[in-house]
Amino acid sequence: MKSVLGGGSTRVRSRPTEQLFHTGGAASRRQSLMKLLNFLAKKTHAVRSQRARSRNAFQRSLVLETLEIRRAMTVEGQSFAVDQVLDTSDLLGTLSASIQWGDGTTSAATLQNAPAVGNLKVKIDYSLDTNGFFTDPNRRVLLQAAADLVASKFTDTLSAIQPAVGDMWSALFLNPSTGVDTTRTNLSIAQNEIVIFAGARALGINEGGIGDRGGFTAQSTRAAFLSAIQTRGNPGVIASPATDTAPWGGSIAFDTAKNWYIGTSATSLGSNQLDFMSVAIHEFTHIMGFGIADSFDAKISNGKFSGAASRAVYGQDIPLNATQDHFLSSILVDSKRPNMVPDFATGQRVFPTRLDLAVLDDIGWDLTNQTVRVTGNHVYGDNRTFSGVLTLSGSRLGSKTFPISAVISNAAPVLQAPTSKTATVGQPLSLPKLGQFTDAGFGAPNATPPTSETFAYRISWGDGTTADTGNATVSNVGSTTSPTAGFFDGSHTYTQPGTYTATIQVTDDDGGTDQKQFTIKVELPPKLELSIDKSSFREDAGAGVAKLTVKRSGGDLTVPLMITLASNDTTEATVPSSVTILANQTTASVDVAAVDDTILDGTQRVQFSASSSNLVSNTVAVDVLDVETIQVMLDRARFSEAAGGGAAVLTVQRMNTDISAPLLVQLTSSDTTEATLPSTVTIPAGQSSTTVGITAVDDSLFDGDQNVLFTPSAAGYISTISAPAVVTDYQPITVIAVNTALNEDIPSLQSTQVSVSVRSPAPTGGVNVQLSASLPGILNFPASVLIPAGSTGVNVTVSAVNNNRPDDLRTVTLSASGTNLVARDLVFTVADQDPALWTNPRNRFDVNNSGGVDPLDVLAIINEINRTRSRVLDPVLDAGLPFVDANRDGSLDPLDVLAVINEINRNK
Repeated sequence: MKSVLGGGSTRVRSRPTEQLFHTGGAASRRQSLMKLLNFLAKKTHAVRSQRARSRNAFQRSLVLETLEIRRAMTVEGQSFAVDQVLDTSDLLGTLSASIQWGDGTTSAATLQNAPAVGNLKVKIDYSLDTNGFFTDPNRRVLLQAAADLVASKFTDTLSAIQPAVGDMWSALFLNPSTGVDTTRTNLSIAQNEIVIFAGARALGINEGGIGDRGGFTAQSTRAAFLSAIQTRGNPGVIASPATDTAPWGGSIAFDTAKNWYIGTSATSLGSNQLDFMSVAIHEFTHIMGFGIADSFDAKISNGKFSGAASRAVYGQDIPLNATQDHFLSSILVDSKRPNMVPDFATGQRVFPTRLDLAVLDDIGWDLTNQTVRVTGNHVYGDNRTFSGVLTLSGSRLGSKTFPISAVISNAAPVLQAPTSKTATVGQPLSLPKLGQFTDAGFGAPNATPPTSETFAYRISWGDGTTADTGNATVSNVGSTTSPTAGFFDGSHTYTQPGTYTATIQVTDDDGGTDQKQFTIKVELPPKLELSIDKSSFREDAGAGVAKLTVKRSGGDLTVPLMITLASNDTTEATVPSSVTILANQTTASVDVAAVDDTILDGTQRVQFSASSSNLVSNTVAVDVLDVETIQVMLDRARFSEAAGGGAAVLTVQRMNTDISAPLLVQLTSSDTTEATLPSTVTIPAGQSSTTVGITAVDDSLFDGDQNVLFTPSAAGYISTISAPAVVTDYQPITVIAVNTALNEDIPSLQSTQVSVSVRSPAPTGGVNVQLSASLPGILNFPASVLIPAGSTGVNVTVSAVNNNRPDDLRTVTLSASGTNLVARDLVFTVADQDPALWTNPRNRFDVNNSGGVDPLDVLAIINEINRTRSRVLDPVLDAGLPFVDANRDGSLDPLDVLAVINEINRNK
């Protein structure tokens, strides 16, 4: 049976059992002792926090390395290219890049040769998190991302540690929640897996985190098993000097007293907060061997780290701190501090730099290429200097920006040569869009300041008359895929027949110009021209959504002209079948009607045409925008926050008729602290709707009724109908009395303390609770009580009212209620000790004490009332009265008469 105990450079502290690292003679013992002393000299690595330094101490993580600004000359309308190779050391996940071009537009960039994702996997074990530090799932996500950010950069292969029968090994590490030496026996670790035990405890004022690289002891007859624990398939770990490192894992502890910042993005990192992500990266890098591994120590010389990869980044050997387990605090890489300095300032995020990863490469890890080529092309529409920004991001973590600049020169407009024209002497020659031109520039309407293209024209008609001038019309504002297009009309009356050479010229606002010539034969051809006042409209816009205008030129304008109109797709848009241009008129207009086909078919282009006899017009096109609606409806618009799952049912419905395919719908709740629902739902093929359940969320707050809006969205649907709901606040009142049995004549039972409380601390202004009784005049209590802000309850005194009259045992219900509160009742019984002087103790209804109850008893009461009137009886003045108080209330009145009559009727 062979034994192996691991410690030395693979641990950050000593264990008693590790003194058995070697066995044998004196030389072997001396060697073991030296390794143990070296091992004990190592310190547990920790990130020390301190008050935030000045802003100039080192840059925030959001301000990353800056590349040289690219300045290039390009003509407007031509492609401007960006091509950069960028560092990705501080990014995690799928890379993406976008470019803000400086003209108000942004586009995705193309990534080439992105770094490969390494083989290493980090398994984080929270079984020792006894202090509950990682109960917050956000902390777990960030810790995993920090470990993955470092581990994903390397392609090493680590052997699995899989103990079999007869194998015995123990993983040794510090319990992250107690700091006590901890052992895990026969831990199974998968290939390429590193295991981290995570937790938190009080570490002291200067410690933010501690990374403990695990050690081990092992016994086995299998050399391969022992080798897997020692080297994990990397023999350089035990070379002399060591050239590699391959730990099974270890533990990471975080200080429970620190003001941690927990967030993937550092945009909200406060100046007094210690960044959890930075500390987690730092401690995991220690566990990877930085400052701890033998292969790290092997490259230390004269207080500096000397590795080929790190020298290539830094330009020279890297100075270390006094304990030679961190970089010197003052060094900078790419104008920022590396992650593996000995201390961090609060308010700052420090990602790993090229230098941090290069050191891990030097101590044996196989670092993948950490650069990516980012390319992009853009067409600028105006001649000016544009300043833009290239942003490179990781899908899980990290984002960096770089400036770009482009100097764009002007491109002259290009005129289309007009065809030959004909005209008639003495009649106006109208030439719409005589000069049609394009320009590669299209302005920068989204830039600051915005710009647009303007053009001036000049027409020389060739007959000696003064040239026409003016501003051309821009009919199409250009884009990156199409040039700016414009035109100017021409109109002229020739006085002499013949063939004339006319010249048209267009000049842009930057002085670029072009001109063309054409011939005009003075005679009159008839002509129709069709136009529409909109380029697009929604399919649900209905009738009159646009105006289609037909224009005639030439011919006999004194007679009316009937024109046939047509749409090439009447399922999208229609026009009347014909229109008549009235005598002495040149134009007529008709309404265009949109047609809603209730089919999910996207934008459709419709062309309109006109014709009359042998005259055919141009065609005009319009885009009909598809408008299909998806809506949600609730089976109830109001439910309590305490309703939990199934508080309501949401129906998700698509309104189009083509439902052959399933539809994935995204669902959102405007307030997930009040109500939640699944993020997506699929309407099955062949169905128009489906349902999902709404879950009410009890926030235990005094926040009253809350409005929540449930909103759907789906690809291709530009119209949505949301469903509103009111989530009512659930705040029950608790009413508890010390004693509910009161007696109006016994002082010790005459009053009691009643606790009125709610389950949550009262909000600002407190909570007002109204108190009321089912019977008046029996209990004395305040009409309302105020539970102060921040408190959950108050005590009030409830007492029985002593009316100095005899009463039977009474039951009174005390009710507590309030706005948006759930009312509660408390039942009291009130006893009375006052003597019933005028009530027959044997039978209260036997007024004349005859031994029975009959009308004479009724007459006795009536006679006494007639004699001395109804009144409250007085023990002195009324001492000689018979038993006239039949209802035992201390008064003589008709109620006593009624009590006796009722008793007689009951006993008939």
